[in-house]
Amino acid sequence: MTHQADLADLKRMLGINLFLELDEHALTHTQQQGLVCNFLGLNLASAFQPIVKSNGKIIGREALLRATDPVDNLLTPHAAFDHAAAKYKLVAFDRLVRTIHLLNHSNAFDEHELIFLNVHPQLLTSVRDHGRTFEQILHYYSVPTSRVAIEIQESAVRDDVRLEDAVQNYRNIGYQIAIDNFGAGHRSLDKLFHPTPGYNRLSSIEGLHWLNRVINLRPDYVKFDNSVIRQTENDTQALLVLHRLVNLFHGIGTIVVAQNIETDEQLSIARSAGVDLYQGYQLGKVESVFEARGRLRRGKLLAA
Repeated sequence: MTHQADLADLKRMLGINLFLELDEHALTHTQQQGLVCNFLGLNLASAFQPIVKSNGKIIGREALLRATDPVDNLLTPHAAFDHAAAKYKLVAFDRLVRTIHLLNHSNAFDEHELIFLNVHPQLLTSVRDHGRTFEQILHYYSVPTSRVAIEIQESAVRDDVRLEDAVQNYRNIGYQIAIDNFGAGHRSLDKLFHPTPGYNRLSSIEGLHWLNRVINLRPDYVKFDNSVIRQTENDTQALLVLHRLVNLFHGIGTIVVAQNIETDEQLSIARSAGVDLYQGYQLGKVESVFEARGRLRRGKLLAA
């Protein structure tokens, strides 16, 4: 999107599909961050973190929002989305952010990579026709929905029926489904890894309601929260529990991702448990489009 004609065409297309007049939102291409825009007073840009196999091969990247306020203070993605929700613009904000992520990814990385996109939990229960508008944008750029993994925080959605309907809607269009932050915020997880005397944790795993809820969704990916990995450090019995959890997901064809891996020890634990994919600063930092392009260019020069 480096030419003005391309950018004008993009604005027209997004205006039709997102019902936004993007000339009002300063959609532009920058050298440092790729495509950026301004919406609801926030400057919005993309960053990406690789998701890799045990051999280091990158299979995809998670897209992460970088939002700053008018005085250049960095907001967390949650704070930015909460800001949009407070302005009753959550749907438009979500679609715009996902589109910026898609285009920045397409301009910087291999076209065969997966792109993991987060969806705000509120949209899972408030929107009926999940993923249809974004599907039009994907088709416009010849990106199949199967290359997109929709990340869902199931623990943030209490309504089982709405959650199942949302997952099925996305799946019917061809998107892949990833459960994000698996294990975070579940008190029974602590009990499982650090039981009281007489508690048989291995036989109790399959009776956990929140675990069965995730399994019933049959996600393509489940991303273990870092707390799940940390629970097993220096605890052989806890590692057996982790291995059992991984096997349960493998049994339904789900790929297990260990996220937020920060140390060699955590990486070793995840590998010992049979985890399939890895994400975290130990394997690849979050980077802007500019940083990614520079790194890839340096890699090609070194390989030449």
